[in-house]
Amino acid sequence: MSKLNADLVAARAIDRNISCTSMVVTLFGDVVSQHGGWIWMGSLIDALSLFGFNERLVRTAVFRVVQQDWLQANKVGRRSYYCFTDTAKGHYEKAARRIYAPGVPDWDGTWTFVAPVFVPDEQREEFRKSLGWQGYNSLVNGLMAHPSAERTSLDETLEELDLVGKAIVFSARNDDVHSKKALRNLVLDKWNLNDLALDYSELLDFYRPVHKGVKPGELSPEMAFQLRVMLIHDYRRILLRDPDFPDELLPTGWVGFEVYELVKRLYRQLAAGSMEYIETQLINAQGPLTQASAKFYKRFDGLERVK
Repeated sequence: MSKLNADLVAARAIDRNISCTSMVVTLFGDVVSQHGGWIWMGSLIDALSLFGFNERLVRTAVFRVVQQDWLQANKVGRRSYYCFTDTAKGHYEKAARRIYAPGVPDWDGTWTFVAPVFVPDEQREEFRKSLGWQGYNSLVNGLMAHPSAERTSLDETLEELDLVGKAIVFSARNDDVHSKKALRNLVLDKWNLNDLALDYSELLDFYRPVHKGVKPGELSPEMAFQLRVMLIHDYRRILLRDPDFPDELLPTGWVGFEVYELVKRLYRQLAAGSMEYIETQLINAQGPLTQASAKFYKRFDGLERVK
């Protein structure tokens, strides 16, 4: 790994063929949502230029995200400001529960099952995709499953899509030893975890040296911001494809657990420096972006507050 510098992150964005549209969503979710919600287009252009995206690409990406009902605009004079729509906020909150989780929860053996028996055909794909981001997977045809009894995000999705009463939701435990073995084999056979493991391993190969190279007080606020946003972008793109299985159902030594620990530690290292950049260089209609919300400091089981 080369020395940490301004070209490192931009080069990774090119190497990984990251789209500007996807990076816009990451920037709003990880940063803007925690600092007042709104940001000036000029600041978006400046921030995303650090990742190698020019003004034309940023404007095109923002237009697309607006068309997808993820961003709304407010024009003040000749300047345009943007924030998440209510729809986007709902999606973000569900994703954030996984991305910034306080840790890998213990599993008590409970599964939640969802059978979309009365979900209209035109909504089934959207419903399936939303549940997929939450870690649900198709166990057998017509039955989505998740190894947890926690269903906050599921209930929110049913409300948002007006599908309450159109899907059968139930919980169950499997206490039969032979069935547990068959279930683990089904998981390993049905879900191809090899590709996911390769992506996780690549993330480790890139960010382990970064983690070792970050020295307190030596990293510029701009570089801390770049690394933080790229880290979360890389992590969320893999994590939201992860079936979110407990240790009992995964291959021995599952690499995803190591990735979580690395991301948590590196994010904590970058948080203070990145906020100096965010709160001095990025602006909304009232001036510099506001200080981070209280919710921000709860990420990854607690971040140190900036004095």
